[in-house]
Amino acid sequence: MKKTVLAIATLILFCSILAPGQTFGFASAESIYCNYEQLSYYGGGLWAGTDNLSVCGLDRNATISGFSARVTKNKGLGVYGPGVIYGDTLYATLYGWTAVQWTVYTKTQCNKQNKHGQYVGGYSWIGVAGFSGFFGGTNAGYLFCGIPPRNGVVPTLGPTIAPARRVTETR
Repeated sequence: MKKTVLAIATLILFCSILAPGQTFGFASAESIYCNYEQLSYYGGGLWAGTDNLSVCGLDRNATISGFSARVTKNKGLGVYGPGVIYGDTLYATLYGWTAVQWTVYTKTQCNKQNKHGQYVGGYSWIGVAGFSGFFGGTNAGYLFCGIPPRNGVVPTLGPTIAPARRVTETR
């Protein structure tokens, strides 16, 4: 049993070292969120990583895993193109709410900024919350190539999760 656990731990460590990683900060038009995504591609369209909460003042991070996807422009999300769809344990990590799901669609390139620091192009990520069979809300924004608060970029917003709110179901 100990050999199996050690072998699995070694394999996970080895794969995490070999997997190329990408790190993106989350932003709105006015502010930076304190959490940021660290994604690694494992081949076959599979991704895994961390929703890093260290800048939010936490000593633990959320786990993310997902797959490559392409969202077409006509889907109405406001974020489209090639990217990654992943499940995120953010609600469970922050609040212990295991019945709430945070799912994110993110591009794998950050937005450029103009000379005034404004983001160019459309949003690069969107998150959706669901709980107990209900849609809970969305949040969306830009990706920047950095980790808050490096290079003078200071987070002014908490984590990216949308506040859970019940919406009326229509049939």
